[in-house]
Amino acid sequence: MLKVEPTGKEAKLQAGNFIYELDNKGYIVYANRAFVNFTGFDKKELIGAFYAEILDPKMPRTLFTCMRTSTANGETWKGYSKNLKSNGDFYWSIAYVSVKPEKDGYIAMYKPVNKSSVDEIAKAYEEIYNLEQEGKDTTGLIKNIIIGE
Repeated sequence: MLKVEPTGKEAKLQAGNFIYELDNKGYIVYANRAFVNFTGFDKKELIGAFYAEILDPKMPRTLFTCMRTSTANGETWKGYSKNLKSNGDFYWSIAYVSVKPEKDGYIAMYKPVNKSSVDEIAKAYEEIYNLEQEGKDTTGLIKNIIIGE
C-alpha cells in the first residue's frame, strides 16, 4: 500500500505518454519508465498498488463509475484526472482508459492537459465531490463535462 500525503502543490505534467496497466480488480501490474520517472514512485512499490492510491483523494467517485461503464461497453474512456506524485504534489492530465485486448485488465495513458481547461474542471469536480460527501446521487454529472483539448 502506498502512503502518499497530498501537499496541495501542483506539478506540471511533462510531454510524453505516461502509461500503466491494471488487472481487472484495479491493481497496477505495469508502469512505463516515463510514468515511473515523472511520478517518483519506485516501480516495485507501484506494482500491486491499487490505482486509486495514486489519485487525488478528492476525485469524484462517480468518475470511476462512468469509466467502468464506458470500458464495459468496449469504449475508451477519456477524462480529466488529478493524480499524485510520490512526494504528494498533484498534477492534472487527460486520462485514456481502455480494456486490454486480452480483456484481462485495463491500459491507462495520461497526457498533459491544457491549463485553461483545468480551472473549470477542478471546480466541477469539487462540486461533484462535495455532493457525494453529502450522500447525493451524482450519477451522470461527469458525462456533462466536455473535454475541449
